Amino acid sequence: MSTQAMRFLQMESARLQKENKALQEQIELLQRYIDTMGELHRAADRMSSEKSPLSAFDQCLVDTMRVVGASDGSFAHLDPKTDELVFTLVHGMLEKRLIGLRIKRDQGVAGWAMENGEAVTVNEPRQDWRFSSEVDDEFSFLTRSLICAPVMWQGRPVGVIELLNKEPQKFSKSDVTMLSLLCDVATAALTAMGSRVS
Repeated sequence: MSTQAMRFLQMESARLQKENKALQEQIELLQRYIDTMGELHRAADRMSSEKSPLSAFDQCLVDTMRVVGASDGSFAHLDPKTDELVFTLVHGMLEKRLIGLRIKRDQGVAGWAMENGEAVTVNEPRQDWRFSSEVDDEFSFLTRSLICAPVMWQGRPVGVIELLNKEPQKFSKSDVTMLSLLCDVATAALTAMGSRVS
């Protein structure tokens, strides 16, 4: 066999090994998505029997962040007295600082999701008119990407869940599906608590 043919075979072998590794990683990620989707579905089913539905939902938020690859995530509920969104659960860089922070109901991407009652993906926030940099500016934070969806209770939006900063990829349709399932868990938690978030 010629040197040139040998070199070609070596390069082809290296390429196939790299492709195989990438496929294996995708299979493992898909399996994690499937496992977490099943867990979220089971969590929603058993929420009514949970002693602390909000804590159970909080753990689901953490699990979803891990599987999706989001470094930050939050749940903000709507305070009907002030018509503001209040950060109730926060994980990531700002978890100690955002709890209790209030923003206008219609502010930013979260407000857009609340007002329109649908999930939204924003992979380039500073190029999206719905994005508000107010929280980023106040806390020296950088939102690089996000997905957001409203939490519905008795047919009306009562809060939003946001997952932020997926690295190195962008948020995908499968991530939005995961977020939608997480919203179902949140709805089940609110139902179990009689819509009272503490």
